[in-house]
Amino acid sequence: MEALSVPMTTSRQSGDFHPTVWGDYFINYSPLQSNTNLAEQKEKNEELRTEMKKILINATDPLKSLELIDSIQRLGVAYHFEKEINDILFALRFRLLRQQRYNISSDVFNRFLDDKGDFMACLWNNVKALLSLYEYAYLGFPDEEILKKAKIFSRVHLKSLICKMEPSSALMVTSGLELPLVRTPDRLKARNYIEIYDKYNLCNQKLLDFAKYDFNILQATHQEELRIISEWWKELGLFKDLPFVRDRIVESYFWMLTPYYEHYYSHARVIMTKLMALVVATDDIYDIYGTLVELELFTDAIESWDLERVRTLPEYMQRCFLAIYNTFKEIEDELAPEHNFFRVHYLRDELKRMAHAYLQETKWASECYIPKLEEYVKVTFITYGCIFITCASYVGMKEVISKDTFDWVVNLPEIIKSFCAIGRLMNDIGSYQNEQKRNHLASSVQ
Repeated sequence: MEALSVPMTTSRQSGDFHPTVWGDYFINYSPLQSNTNLAEQKEKNEELRTEMKKILINATDPLKSLELIDSIQRLGVAYHFEKEINDILFALRFRLLRQQRYNISSDVFNRFLDDKGDFMACLWNNVKALLSLYEYAYLGFPDEEILKKAKIFSRVHLKSLICKMEPSSALMVTSGLELPLVRTPDRLKARNYIEIYDKYNLCNQKLLDFAKYDFNILQATHQEELRIISEWWKELGLFKDLPFVRDRIVESYFWMLTPYYEHYYSHARVIMTKLMALVVATDDIYDIYGTLVELELFTDAIESWDLERVRTLPEYMQRCFLAIYNTFKEIEDELAPEHNFFRVHYLRDELKRMAHAYLQETKWASECYIPKLEEYVKVTFITYGCIFITCASYVGMKEVISKDTFDWVVNLPEIIKSFCAIGRLMNDIGSYQNEQKRNHLASSVQ
């Protein structure tokens, strides 16, 4: 078959995406630490990890145990002590909460209200209580009015007290007001709290040293992963051959770093970032550049998963299809020794579903058709990519993920449906103005 001939007059859209701001920074990056220094830090880190584990196991004071766990979590090293922390919390939960007859309902905060329904004056100058109240308020559900009130109350009073606080408390409050703890990525949370904890007069020095070593070791791992991914992306050359595609490989990696940053998920992060970059390129082809005729051929090629179909595509689509096909094959080969290659089959099936959904969006846009909300949801929940992303996040996670897990995801349980709904609405809100500058499908916020 002959490659599709593209008329010189074909009208193309532009996403008007700015070039990457990173260039070859992570490819050429030289770590500040030598391999010898890093090895020494790993050795000291292991010694401190053993000591901290003993401290947790031998802790007898409930309040000090909770404060220590809070610091461990904020410093980003809780993943080293999951069993010890769970054991402590399990014991404390039943003894302390049952003893006080609490069932962990937001109604517990009613005890801090006065006769008028306002928060008591005794809380106004209590920084620790206000900050705890503020952080807890962000864990509330929409119908918990008392937590909405708590958020406003605590924020107002924390702002008024910042100038009177000691440096460590002021830094913690300022950081919390800027970005609440529950909304802060774990690595950023750890970096911020290391600086805060370092200023505490009563900080646990061994814990602080352990957190610093651990942060440096993980950072070195992440930098090496970024080097590998950046080199792969550069060699792939999609951002040069397809200049309309978003060149956001570093941002994609940072996004993948949010759900799992631990060193033992290194392979999973690399795979997931590669897959995410390819999905972004595919989305840009459908969303911005391809004509309807070209996209129908592209969809057929993805559906057939046949290299013979490549010759029917325009050259730019050939580059993208081959990049997808070859990357999937490489991942399949990497997983073969552990007999996990079946995971790629789920990815391939989901990519096919996404391609058909992308094509449907293009048809609606070309016809200026405004779908009903039910139609829109059915298609755009797929194009948001939450099912693909969830499956992709499991691909490199070794034996801990079974075939049943992938079956569970693709059968759309309620939590995945909610993920799709929230993600799609947030995406529409964030991209609405830019997308309406070109011929684009109507969105849920119109």
